Amino acid sequence: MESAPCPFSGSREFTPLLQVPDRFNLHGNSWQLVRCNTSGLVMLNPRPAPDEMAAHYPAESYDPFLNQTNSRSLRDKAYLTISNLLLAGKARMVMKGISKPAVETQMLEVGCSTGRLLVRIHKDFSIPAENLWGIEPNQNTASAAHAAGLVHVTETELPDSDFDCRFDRIVFWHALEHLHRIGENLDKAHELLDANGQLIIALPNIQSHDARRYGANWIALDAPRHLYHFTPDTLEALLNRHGFEMIEIGRWIPDTLYNVWYSEKLNREINGKTFGIGGIARAALRTSGSFVVGRDPKRASSIVVRAARMRG
Repeated sequence: MESAPCPFSGSREFTPLLQVPDRFNLHGNSWQLVRCNTSGLVMLNPRPAPDEMAAHYPAESYDPFLNQTNSRSLRDKAYLTISNLLLAGKARMVMKGISKPAVETQMLEVGCSTGRLLVRIHKDFSIPAENLWGIEPNQNTASAAHAAGLVHVTETELPDSDFDCRFDRIVFWHALEHLHRIGENLDKAHELLDANGQLIIALPNIQSHDARRYGANWIALDAPRHLYHFTPDTLEALLNRHGFEMIEIGRWIPDTLYNVWYSEKLNREINGKTFGIGGIARAALRTSGSFVVGRDPKRASSIVVRAARMRG
């Protein structure tokens, strides 16, 4: 275990915010979320040290690690089917605004998991496989990305990586909030991003409607895997500190359905209630409410930010 300062104020003065369960270990210890008194950033503190994190990513339960070889239950297969259908939308968001010919476009995804997004970009936009790079620290998941057709997948963290190209897109799709060395990752991304390139970041929004509704049982808190919890304002402040400017903020609507559904399920489990028809109906009603409120990206369950290097 380790304690950490706020990554952009450097302060160690925090106010306790929530005690959060580990959704994979409800009978274990809870985890402390705190808010930095200087920056307002919410973070897990104390937290597992980097060499302790692997134990908190259960390979058979953690959705981003699912692939065709390890998905056994009907639920897992349904999740993969639905997420595969959504990949086209993600790919379009990432590729938006690229004017380079496909053969010249270079792309990096940090936390590429099984590589499905990059593979979809390869298929839909004809980006050569040798121009697509992924970083995935989990060995088995990195092997699955290789097996899916990615040529370049490394388990080396971004700050320690060595690339001989500059990237038109660097993607942190639900990855930035997992990184211990968050500042070093953004500094390295700044170094590697082409002058006209863009950073694409998707992550949960802790000031969202459903985050406030479910509190400690909001599934996207995901302690202890999520180390940081951003609002659009705190994310923008962090990006500015590392030489980026936010040029667009949007939302990823499917995350609303996922977050509300599983938050409702977790909430009922913790309170000794079955999910059942009542839980399904309640989740459906609350999802509708979150969709409506989330039309304002600043209150959406999950935000997608597009950022570029600051000019001048």
